[in-house]
Amino acid sequence: MSASDARYSVRVLELFRALPGAGPLDGAAGSIATGEAMALDRSAWVRFEARVARGRIAECRFLAWGCPHVLAAAALAARWLADGPPGRCSAASLAGELDAPAAKMGRLLVVEDAGRALLADAARVQ
Repeated sequence: MSASDARYSVRVLELFRALPGAGPLDGAAGSIATGEAMALDRSAWVRFEARVARGRIAECRFLAWGCPHVLAAAALAARWLADGPPGRCSAASLAGELDAPAAKMGRLLVVEDAGRALLADAARVQ
């Protein structure tokens, strides 16, 4: 690990390097829901796109701009949105999983807000 990597947890680096779930949904058929949030003053923008099937999120992808914590949190949240209970994607849960410092909480709230927007849109398109 380089000196510049020391400020990131192993989990952040793992997710940031792989970025699982990054990129838009493919053109396959199905109902699509989206959720987006940004705080440009915090250098964070996140957009989730999800395929909704039988009342649940069947697949979730993301597009994001920000620091490694934002990108890692978006990757983690995309997986959680497709796999877990809806309330799991709170900024506090993401911060705990990523061992993120308190100074990053404002950026993680952007990820949480985008997730909430996605869930609201998914409920609408069902």
